[in-house]
Amino acid sequence: MKSKYIISKDGSKIAYKVFGKGVPLVLVHGMGSNKEMWVERKWVEIFEKYFTVIAIDTRGNGESDKSYDPNFYSINNIIEDINMIVNECGFDNYNYFGHSYGATIGLQLCRKTKNMNKVVCAGTTFGDKFFKEIVPEWIEEYEHLEINKKNNTLNQLNLPEEDIDWINKNDLKLAIAELKDIKAKLAMYSGTKDNPQVVENLNNNKLEMKKNNIAFNIFEGLSHTELVSSVDIVSPWVLEFLLK
Repeated sequence: MKSKYIISKDGSKIAYKVFGKGVPLVLVHGMGSNKEMWVERKWVEIFEKYFTVIAIDTRGNGESDKSYDPNFYSINNIIEDINMIVNECGFDNYNYFGHSYGATIGLQLCRKTKNMNKVVCAGTTFGDKFFKEIVPEWIEEYEHLEINKKNNTLNQLNLPEEDIDWINKNDLKLAIAELKDIKAKLAMYSGTKDNPQVVENLNNNKLEMKKNNIAFNIFEGLSHTELVSSVDIVSPWVLEFLLK
């Protein structure tokens, strides 16, 4: 299977491969790896029976372009790359499976995009901040703006004209509702031999994850690498989540 490429808005070439057919499933590797890991470890062989599998080389890895400029690797650029590839494959919404760095990208996608269906994150941390600080801050800000919009007092907030125009054109009540109920279904997993901080962080957030209907598992005896290399152990749990 030959690689395909998109040219991102900043002119970067991003490589990907497509397998199978069905609803889309994006696969994103960890730092220093590449899209071929999903083929070599037989994940594609499992997934292509059920999904259109889209394996991506993130910026700086595999066959995708690289740069020494830190801004090149911004999360907004990466998200834009992924969404462009998904659209190029003929889809809008998609499922996602990421390992390590790819899992961290998956959590950012949950926060920053609305076209995610199911997301599986292996070997990364969630943390209290997402639940207790980030989402409540968004909601509080939008509720405040909605009150001023209703009372025609937006001009008293010292906002740029383009911000006021955006607020007037958009339904903030809908935005508040969406933030309170992040639509992507999320699964997090790790292993008892993963990075100790990752395991501790996930264990500390069990109640928050349960409260937010996030699937959660820590596999006995698995290291960080084995979260994706021990396919026979992990794949039944991942596949069950994606298919149910």
